[in-house]
Amino acid sequence: MKVLHASLIVLVVAGTVAGCTTRKGTQRITGPAVPIEPALSDVADARLLSQPEEVQAAAARAARSPLVQRAALDIVSGTHAAFLPSGVLGAIGLMKDGSHVRITLLPFQDGADSTHACYVVLLEVNASVQAQTFELIRHREPDLIARGYERVNGGAHGLWLRDGFTYVPTSTGIAKRSPERINWARFSACFVPLADQLISEVNGTCSSMGSFPACRVIGTTAAIVGAAIYCGFMASKG
Repeated sequence: MKVLHASLIVLVVAGTVAGCTTRKGTQRITGPAVPIEPALSDVADARLLSQPEEVQAAAARAARSPLVQRAALDIVSGTHAAFLPSGVLGAIGLMKDGSHVRITLLPFQDGADSTHACYVVLLEVNASVQAQTFELIRHREPDLIARGYERVNGGAHGLWLRDGFTYVPTSTGIAKRSPERINWARFSACFVPLADQLISEVNGTCSSMGSFPACRVIGTTAAIVGAAIYCGFMASKG
């Protein structure tokens, strides 16, 4: 993949949202492309890990998690996917209720299918930790519904999402929870459509303002980090 493909999820999403529970209610991920307002104001502070050394450190830290190790093993054993270090996404944030949130997204590129990528996301909210998996396919539609994929934002930008498993620590080891129908309480079903909407809004705003230097870079970074922290927090409560 190039950008699904190199930085994967960070830059492939671009459109309208329908997937998070907000103060206006719940929208289905395959529903009509009607913008809704998530409670991003609940995020007091957020930062995207941007320096190569801190991104590498975040990836290494996540890789030491038994939850991530189990999730990654399941992905690698079930697909032709291999870890893609250049696509790691890390973010840290603080919610207005005082909760500390850390998100680390590890991408796996499918060597046999350039349209397909798998992800492990480590969600850490205060002392709570879990790992979730999901898959994305871009611009390839035949048989995807039969295989459990759902269109993101009505398929406006050719993105298809399939939810994976949730891994949580227990007193006896690691519990692996089966996928459910995609819903807002999952990181993937919140983050992908929400980032899609926000990046689209950034592009529209920058175009209307004459595309001044760094407008899209700054705006996209803010959109990604806000969506990641908000959706990680919401998923931890689901």
